[in-house]
Amino acid sequence: MRHPNAVSLAKRLLDSRLKRMVLAGYERDIPHQITDEEMAWAQDILATHLDACMRHGIHPDLTEAVEEALDFAMRHEKAYEPIPQGSRWHSVLVVMEERDAD
Repeated sequence: MRHPNAVSLAKRLLDSRLKRMVLAGYERDIPHQITDEEMAWAQDILATHLDACMRHGIHPDLTEAVEEALDFAMRHEKAYEPIPQGSRWHSVLVVMEERDAD
């Protein structure tokens, strides 16, 4: 079960981002109007990411997390796994070490 603060924070962050987009006139840069289904999916993605970060004590980049959640939802992505920033770099280093060994 997700942390209740993750769900609440995800909803508030997405609502705030969409309001800022409308006020700044960026809604014309979006390929289509975000549907209720896509918004629910973005909230689920973002809440999952925030919950994982809270559980592991990771401080995420909230702006990037919101943008990624919206991108995934608008593309109707069905697979999403939050990857902490430290893990991304660790994987890159492992790949580079393997290449050096060859």
